[in-house]
Amino acid sequence: MRKMNDGFISVMDVDDEFRVRNVFWADARSRAAYEYFGDVITFDTTYLTNRYGMPFAPFVGVNYHGQSILLGACLISSEDTSTFVWLFEAWLECMNGRAPQAIITDQDRAMKNAIGIVFPDTKHRYCLWYIMQKLPEKLGSHSEYNGLKYAIQNAVYDTQSCEEFEEKWGQLMHQYDVTDNAWLQGLYTERSFWVPVYLKGVFWARMSTTQRSESMNAFFDRFVRSGTTLKEFVDQFDNALRKKVETETTTDFLSYNQTIPCVSPFKIERQFQSLYTNAKFKEVQAEVWGMLLCNPSLVSTQGSISTFDVFEEISTPDGQSKIMKYKVYLNVEEFEVKCTCALFEMRGIICRHAFKVFQMKYIHALPEKYVLERWRKDKKRRYTLVKSCYDDCWVNADARRYDLVVKMCIRFASRVSRNEEHVNAFFHFLDEFEQKLVGVEPMSCSTKVRENVDADKGKKVLSPLVVRGKGRPPTRRKVPMVEKATGKRKKKQTYRKIFVDESQSVDHPVSELGTNVDEVVIPTQQSNVTQVTIPANDEATPSLPCER
Repeated sequence: MRKMNDGFISVMDVDDEFRVRNVFWADARSRAAYEYFGDVITFDTTYLTNRYGMPFAPFVGVNYHGQSILLGACLISSEDTSTFVWLFEAWLECMNGRAPQAIITDQDRAMKNAIGIVFPDTKHRYCLWYIMQKLPEKLGSHSEYNGLKYAIQNAVYDTQSCEEFEEKWGQLMHQYDVTDNAWLQGLYTERSFWVPVYLKGVFWARMSTTQRSESMNAFFDRFVRSGTTLKEFVDQFDNALRKKVETETTTDFLSYNQTIPCVSPFKIERQFQSLYTNAKFKEVQAEVWGMLLCNPSLVSTQGSISTFDVFEEISTPDGQSKIMKYKVYLNVEEFEVKCTCALFEMRGIICRHAFKVFQMKYIHALPEKYVLERWRKDKKRRYTLVKSCYDDCWVNADARRYDLVVKMCIRFASRVSRNEEHVNAFFHFLDEFEQKLVGVEPMSCSTKVRENVDADKGKKVLSPLVVRGKGRPPTRRKVPMVEKATGKRKKKQTYRKIFVDESQSVDHPVSELGTNVDEVVIPTQQSNVTQVTIPANDEATPSLPCER
């Protein structure tokens, strides 16, 4: 893959026996896309895609259509702090030392420690959905569970300041007598990692959970299975990314050639119609529709700053409605607007409350600072021109020209780099050429491709051991009669597949088994799992229990 793609980077971590432990890789397109969409990412390790049980952990961002985009991937053998530190450092070096502004993960202690070490200035957020899904498990035995659940949801979702959240949280803890609950105490201690009101000042690109990573995992489900080998996984990984690029290209075409009609005569809506992608313009339209349920009133005016109370009618899941009050501050001289809902700061979309104030003040256009370049469809982004090992750049004329220019620059670089004077003259010529052109972005320095395991290049890298995942080990359940009958019919095929694999080398009998655990699992009628240990290379190796 590195031969096919100059910007491809891979890092492999092996143990003392030169057996694979962790693998990280990122192609040139993902690295280029990080320049535009690396401000906020999600990271999740809950997906198993191969016969070795190694979790597949993608770094996922959001592109200008609101679609998930892959910014790197890895297969890891353990989920401890040292492994995550190794992975994050490899990813950070791959991205030229530029850390993300925000990252979303689950409540993994080792992951949190590693983020604090490698990304000390990055805002870390826990997946809110996972936390709220644990309410029945942790508090379901409470005699007033429904009331307690509603009080927690109200404190989490409906508070607009940290002081208001802490007040409501203290009230519910005493009202429902849960001050001694260790789980709730832990949540309150780490409230800055998951409560939305503590995260309002950070851009999250409409992400509050690791759902992006999970949707990427679901996407890969169509290409891989639990028995996939590492070689098969890499091939299918390319097929999956090729499909992702095709989807993004199709969405680009629709955004450029299809115009979504406006839903109102509101002139600001028409402004976003011409600038934003269709997906993001629909989000703007949702806020325009929301204006119908908002009622603003002027509270005070001090100099050029006006304060408004905006009351919004919100429907609840039980079919009822409630009134929420938001404050909007408008500076007419500097044309700055700020709402306590912080939708623009967190998602990059102007909220309905600000729209209602604009309508009230007869404001018909917004300055450029409220039109995020991240969501614009009229901006050319370099990563769409970068050649990758899974797409055909010759289909796109712009990409074809870009690839030719890159190859020409590489040829010149190999010639002039031997002499300092030649290098300076070459840079001077490029600067003059750039100044003659209008609208050309400054050239970026070439990046250093990280070579891996150079000292051991001649050695053969062995397959990884089967990884034992976190949580309770698999149980030996009672096998139903139907499943036993099905197993009998497939027994001969199973034995043949385990012991005779013509695709594997006969010089390595242990690798013929399809794993490197040095054991064979033989199903029997008496038990669900029977373990037979075969020593490899005359060495006694510990055997691991496996499911049939």
